[in-house]
Amino acid sequence: MICIGIATIHTLSEKIMKVECGCHCIKCKSTDLESNRIGEVEKDGYFDMHHTCNQCNTHFNHLAGETFSICEKCNYFSS
Repeated sequence: MICIGIATIHTLSEKIMKVECGCHCIKCKSTDLESNRIGEVEKDGYFDMHHTCNQCNTHFNHLAGETFSICEKCNYFSS
């Protein structure tokens, strides 16, 4: 489960955020991630997000445990 408080998120752009929450890559366990909010912010402050690892380039959703080679929501394509 990902626990992210709104105060822990530093927005770098409208879509790409650097998250300081202790999340780690599903594949290589790196914490060097870029994150995209993929849903609206709920009343409790929660929102869905996808991460891309800057070390191994894995794109994933922690909550669902999924990895993606193509993600239209984030404009991500594996090279």
